[in-house]
Amino acid sequence: MTFDDRIAIVGMHLKLPTGIDTTDGFWQLMDEGRDVFARGPVTEGRVSLTSHISDAHWFAAEPFGISEYEAGLTDPQHRLLLELAWECLRTAGADDTDSVTGVFSSCSPSSFFEEILLHRPDLWARNVSQILEGTQGDYLATRIAYRLGLTGPALHIGTGCSSSLVALHQAVSALNSFQCDRALVAAASIHSPGETGYDVREGGIYSADGRCRPFADDANGTVPGNGAAVVLLKRLEDALADGDPVHAVILGSAVNNDGRRKAGFAAPSIDGQLDCVLTALDTAEVDPAQVSYVEAHGTGTRVGDPIELRALAKAYGTPGAGGRNVGSVKANIGHCDVAAGLFGLIKTALVLSHGTVPPQLNLTAPTTAHDWSDGTLTITGSRVDLRAGRDADAPLIAGVSSLGVGGTNAHVLLQDTRSLIGAEEAGHRTPRAIVRIPGRTPYQPPVSPDAAADAVSAAVQGAVVAAAPTTIADATLLELFSQHTAEPVTAMDEDFFAFGGDSFGLLHLLAEIDSLTGVELSVEEFMADPTAAHVRAALERAAAGPDRSTAAPDEAKEGPATDAGADADALRTVADRLAGLAVAETAADPDGPVLLTGATGFVGAHVLADLLAAGRHVVCLLRGGEERRTAVIERLRSTAGWDPAREYLFTCVAGDIARPRLGLDASAYDSLAERVAWVIHSAAAVNHVYAYEGLADVNTDSAAGIVEFAATARRKAVTYLSTTAVFSTDAYAPGSEITAGPVTVLPPRSDGYGRSKALAEHYFRRAGELGLSTVVLRIPNVFGDRATRAINGVDAIWSWTKAILATGHYPRGFDVTGDELFQALPGDVVARVVTEQARPTGEPGCRFVNAVPNLVCSSRGMIAALHAAGHRPEPLPDQEWYRMVAGLDPREVWVAALAGGLAGRPETGLPQRLHRFALDEDPDVAALVNHNAVWAPADLAGYLGAPELAPQTALTGTEH
Repeated sequence: MTFDDRIAIVGMHLKLPTGIDTTDGFWQLMDEGRDVFARGPVTEGRVSLTSHISDAHWFAAEPFGISEYEAGLTDPQHRLLLELAWECLRTAGADDTDSVTGVFSSCSPSSFFEEILLHRPDLWARNVSQILEGTQGDYLATRIAYRLGLTGPALHIGTGCSSSLVALHQAVSALNSFQCDRALVAAASIHSPGETGYDVREGGIYSADGRCRPFADDANGTVPGNGAAVVLLKRLEDALADGDPVHAVILGSAVNNDGRRKAGFAAPSIDGQLDCVLTALDTAEVDPAQVSYVEAHGTGTRVGDPIELRALAKAYGTPGAGGRNVGSVKANIGHCDVAAGLFGLIKTALVLSHGTVPPQLNLTAPTTAHDWSDGTLTITGSRVDLRAGRDADAPLIAGVSSLGVGGTNAHVLLQDTRSLIGAEEAGHRTPRAIVRIPGRTPYQPPVSPDAAADAVSAAVQGAVVAAAPTTIADATLLELFSQHTAEPVTAMDEDFFAFGGDSFGLLHLLAEIDSLTGVELSVEEFMADPTAAHVRAALERAAAGPDRSTAAPDEAKEGPATDAGADADALRTVADRLAGLAVAETAADPDGPVLLTGATGFVGAHVLADLLAAGRHVVCLLRGGEERRTAVIERLRSTAGWDPAREYLFTCVAGDIARPRLGLDASAYDSLAERVAWVIHSAAAVNHVYAYEGLADVNTDSAAGIVEFAATARRKAVTYLSTTAVFSTDAYAPGSEITAGPVTVLPPRSDGYGRSKALAEHYFRRAGELGLSTVVLRIPNVFGDRATRAINGVDAIWSWTKAILATGHYPRGFDVTGDELFQALPGDVVARVVTEQARPTGEPGCRFVNAVPNLVCSSRGMIAALHAAGHRPEPLPDQEWYRMVAGLDPREVWVAALAGGLAGRPETGLPQRLHRFALDEDPDVAALVNHNAVWAPADLAGYLGAPELAPQTALTGTEH
């Protein structure tokens, strides 16, 4: 193979579970010896294990010219690969339209297609062609080519597990025959989010304990994985001439089939694999002794692994010439089916770039089914320095294998870039960082290719780069913020929480900032001013170094006032804000529209469903207005039920409860104020982690805006959905009875959620005194829906339950103390209280309603319910359980964010007691809530057995 025939890898993009979406994150996973799986209990014949890509369903359709309807009929595999292909071209500076780009794709059979056939036959009947085009692999490469305007070959490759490496081989051939100037190789394997594990059977390929152990003596099978990856290839000569970043160089590749040289169709063949590797070595003109690492197929099966090792040992067998390290990334990410080969290729490119083989995960001892004694192959659970004992200028060469059921084998030889273009220049051709920008830029960006990366490289020539830059561009910060909010954050001074950010998103945001910059911002520092501008200032202070103060300017001032003083100040603010409020003399038409906030929340959706069922016209105040109609409908469909015949009854108006005039212009505000008869304020930032200052705008100040709106033009009734968290203070003793009425002592500032909601109550209390008819409705934990069995993913009790299921254990104290854990209602019952039993009367005044059942579920009751639902968690010492929970992903099980602090708390041994609520003044409400309380093990078991309840389910959202 001549130098000019070699192929450069100039772009690598991927997506894996646990938020891994960069090659740096992928390398860190492998180098630290971690995997991407969340594991539940292993029962006889069943392994509870998940590795879902939490945002695989997110897709920006409009920039690609795809309608929302078409996007909704397109497999997430197709959507994600389209996005990754676009990113791969963009970050590689591939903006010239004169170059011809090919697309070579692979994807797993569509579980999305299966879901439609099984559960939406009506959709299938109406959209056969569109569904086939959006879910079948035949259309994947051509879809990418069409949407991105790529005119080279567009081929879909299907050879089973070896598909993506075979696709790479085809791409190399197309480049070397000048069918294209660049080639995208794209592969994905993403399974239905409903999959929470697999059945184990004797003689099957899946691991009996949920761990993949390639080439280990205790290997017992593979584990299914999820992931998507795209690489961009270019002829090496062109890449060097164009100044492209080169990650690794493809020296040669080969593909063949076993034919009949094996025991059966699905059986592997030593001869077939051996021939493939030898052909690749010959094509690449590489001596086997030059190869220092082989990324094997390595699935962790007892039959396949030893056969592959024998084939590799024969191909690379040069006893005395030094051993080849072998490994398999499947221990870290599972078997990603058709995408497995591409992930192996990316891993190998990173191995060559770092000059290090990461530890082979799950390796206790090498398999005794292979003879390792001649040293041809070696494997270890420790890092290996590939340059140790080698000439510094000698090239590093590695092989990558991928094997498909049916016998199609592929092998690729890669070389590092140092020996080709020099160590110093190789460093500058590898991006220091990838800068994310908000939204989407045109496919032909108005900048020179890779300009920002070149500038960084030039600045550090000759220097040792010890860490990522400590500050990042404003656009990058805004994009990071927007990835964790309900609505895009477009200005540096916009509040993270006002745009739908929550505690789960914040924890992940801070982790990403730390990963990009090396600066670890504390939650407290972020909460002082939750804006991108504040974060930028903190990063700039960190960049200034230790010789300058890293404290924010305001931190030198006096700390917050005592809670008692702050309470008085806060209540004075309520009085001052509403002082002089003029309440309209004319009452609104009682049959007029209802203004509803929080319609996309769990409770809000149930309230909307009840109002529509009653024939009421509803105006939903949402950021995005009518653009959010689809989101509202999907929320109804997935929770409370959706009747398309009622769609005409509701409209969506673009607004923001945290802004003056509810975010409306003067004309829209006045028009709405004239028409609306009843306001139901359900929206809130539900966050049990952060202090008051981070929640005040959305939860408290918005109440003033709602009262002002209700008093404008025509006098409107108001229902405010509050919470029992307003009583989370020592003034209300555990177990005491609480009567309906205003909160007399506010929760402390540290309890941001309870305090922000309690202060909001005082706005509606004052509104009643000024002549409005208001209801403050306090609700407990909100579980699922009695009919649909949909669950409320943001409810705290669900998070605790998921933590128990994810670990397979529960705190032993649950048995000892019998803590009273919660009082809970189904969402549809809460909605009925809102729209019927506790609706405003129209008479001036504020009515406080505690819609809280006195039937309490204890910790023992929860464990009994889990057992009744078929789960079998085991007790652990409390501290040990909390430490285990701390290792879970806080975006998916938010109690993991608290577990570190809980693990250090003293063991009191005193049972928790919840408040009791007097409901004598509201007999109808009392009868409804006590009759439908979720409390007994049998009641709770019906929800705990719901298929939606899985440890990996992401808990997102900022509304009740």
